Amino acid sequence: MADHDPRCVLTLPDRRAAELIAAWLTEKGFPAELVVPPMATGSSALTGETEASAAPEFEVWVTKPEHAGPARALLEEQREGVAALREREAQRAARTGTVTAVCEECGKPSDWPAAEMGKTEVCPHCGQYMDVPDPDESWDDVDFGAGEGEDGSEDE
Repeated sequence: MADHDPRCVLTLPDRRAAELIAAWLTEKGFPAELVVPPMATGSSALTGETEASAAPEFEVWVTKPEHAGPARALLEEQREGVAALREREAQRAARTGTVTAVCEECGKPSDWPAAEMGKTEVCPHCGQYMDVPDPDESWDDVDFGAGEGEDGSEDE
């Protein structure tokens, strides 16, 4: 992006994706807009006809130059997060064998393909939703805080 305006934080081939990213950045406090650079044209040496050199790329620009750095950092964080999710999903899909999960509603065990670990499924016995545990995910260090009672008050 060295030859782009410093406000340009991302270039994409898909207009809709660029519009969505501009809207998302705006929601995150970095007002952004879609910029469509003019298409480069050239003449054919054989026919003399004018032809477009390439499909347009759509640029996402922040409106304030000082937002460019933080917006790029936010986009990179999201890119890394998406890559990690895709990697985890690929690892899950590659699992083989079966895993036994016990339904919290009816207490009956059922066997699931190992690729289903970490997902929510429908219990084949009672029809309620159940979690198929993933040994790679631990919720032990998560503080869920105080729950709400039936009357809306906080549990103690």
